[in-house]
Amino acid sequence: MFDFPLHPVFVHFTVALSFTAIGAYLISYILPVGKLKNDLGVSAVWMILFSFIATLFTVTFGFIQFNSVRHDMLVHLPMVSHRNWALGTAVVLFMCSLLALRGYIANKIHHYSLMISLLILGFMVGMTAFKGGHLVYGYGVGVKSTAELRDLQKSTSEEPKRDNLFEMNPINK
Repeated sequence: MFDFPLHPVFVHFTVALSFTAIGAYLISYILPVGKLKNDLGVSAVWMILFSFIATLFTVTFGFIQFNSVRHDMLVHLPMVSHRNWALGTAVVLFMCSLLALRGYIANKIHHYSLMISLLILGFMVGMTAFKGGHLVYGYGVGVKSTAELRDLQKSTSEEPKRDNLFEMNPINK
């Protein structure tokens, strides 16, 4: 559908905004009452909401790329695992967005239920990102077709290896 894969573009917004929101919220949660605590908490709420918006694009383009990237059965199971973690993470992020928005509207930004939810979200975003990174760097998904990559590896391993160009050459004796 798209010549350029957009999933890797949007996923960085989701990850960066989520972790920044979690960090900002945790710092604002432990700060003493004051303007900085309130401002940092409001900023964290907005980052959570923007992260959710980015996640909608990330998941959409993830599904498009899931169905368009050539892969074999060896890679299919890790892709399904990454997809399932991503969907669960999106649901938790949606819940965190609702909690944050509810607290913002009620003018009670800091509450323990949002803090616990954000800690769970941090674990889930990290696990999903790890699984996605493993697909790219471990299997070459999205970089080059895995079947082509294995054929290339097979063809290079069958060639004789020459570590030293001057090895037993009759001219060099």
